[in-house]
Amino acid sequence: MRIKTLIVDDEELARSEMRFLLKEQTEIEVIGEASGGEEAVRIVRENDPDLIFLDIQMPEVDGFQVVSTLMEEEKLPLIVFTTAYDQYAIKAFEINAIDYLLKPIEKERLSEAIERAKAILPRKEEYLERIRKLAGNIKVGTRFLPRLVIHKNNRMVLVEVEKVALLQKDGAKVAAYTDEGRFESNYADIDEIEVQIDPRMFTRLGAEYLVNLRKITQIIPWAGGNYIMTLDDRDSSEIRLHRSQAQLLKNKIEGVF
Repeated sequence: MRIKTLIVDDEELARSEMRFLLKEQTEIEVIGEASGGEEAVRIVRENDPDLIFLDIQMPEVDGFQVVSTLMEEEKLPLIVFTTAYDQYAIKAFEINAIDYLLKPIEKERLSEAIERAKAILPRKEEYLERIRKLAGNIKVGTRFLPRLVIHKNNRMVLVEVEKVALLQKDGAKVAAYTDEGRFESNYADIDEIEVQIDPRMFTRLGAEYLVNLRKITQIIPWAGGNYIMTLDDRDSSEIRLHRSQAQLLKNKIEGVF
């Protein structure tokens, strides 16, 4: 599978470095480069790339404005943000970029981002529809679910959403991690739940997880530049995070407490 890719950065050196790194990625076909937001929008309109490596901080039209424009035109490719400034991580994830790369970009992290793109591309329309639903819910002020149905001791019972530490896609169902243990929910996909629960309480991490910010007990550095997050559920569940995810959660937690 060839992934048509656009590189967007206002610095020539950064674009050159990205071109060099992408040469080792056999699935990637670089179809163009843009040095600014307006040029990026024009190239997307004309060439319909699958994926954009998009710098956030650019003069006149920044990366977030590019995404906003493309979303309005329903021309949105998959987005991987690139930036030298870690403080942009929160907004990058909140608008559902598939990943966030901190400059200088590491080969391993770039490969991870491309793997995510490859996994999402076959169901790109589902991905874009999820973004539209999320945006729509935020605009209309949807009432969020106060409780979830879980399967416990061969019965269906209700659990308060705030008591759920983690929701994880596991096989055909989504599992809920609580003070009493891990239980299967009535939901088949994380996307179904995400649009119905309060985003101020839960944050999405990749395709698999929705984590309750109030149930995070610690985030500590781990091997290879990763982090380990521990949750306040019965089993003190642990989830491995990469640096940008850890920063996102730490900053959001500060806004919750």
